Amino acid sequence: MKKYMGYIIPLLLVGGYFLGRYFYFLPNYSSGEIAPNFVGTKPNGETFELNDLQGNYVLLEFWGSWCGDCRKSHPSLVELYHEYHNKKYKGAKNFEIVGVGLETNEDRWKRAIQKDGLVWEYHTVQLSSRSSEMFDQPLAIDYGIRWAPSSFLIDPKGNIIKVNPSHSALKKFLSENLIQ
Repeated sequence: MKKYMGYIIPLLLVGGYFLGRYFYFLPNYSSGEIAPNFVGTKPNGETFELNDLQGNYVLLEFWGSWCGDCRKSHPSLVELYHEYHNKKYKGAKNFEIVGVGLETNEDRWKRAIQKDGLVWEYHTVQLSSRSSEMFDQPLAIDYGIRWAPSSFLIDPKGNIIKVNPSHSALKKFLSENLIQ
């Protein structure tokens, strides 16, 4: 037993680090909870409320123009939007995406929307003066966002039904709920 003691403490420390990291990056909300309402401002200056979209399935996507993983996932997200937007669903009118940009530069965010072809109408930005403060903006704090991309699938009544679903899981869910 003594000869293994030198391995146990480092293994416990490493395991504790990864477990702590896992819990740190979990958002504040989980499936079954009501998604907090907020007011967003679209790039054209119009405002909207998340609650205005009740009656639809809504993917709330936190991302940044600076985030490589976010930008790599956009082609798949655009494809998903084209395939499932303006369809009829069991208990829902439509599928919408709300993009929340966590940014230090609004122009860079707008250029990323254009370059990546993010054609959905609901985009809003949370600006900070320093990159170290991007996750300290009101929406990021409210939803417990500490990592991008982070997303929530919200049902027509405003309840969160999936947290950080993969695009394939979203596709499966939406296709299962389509009215044929």
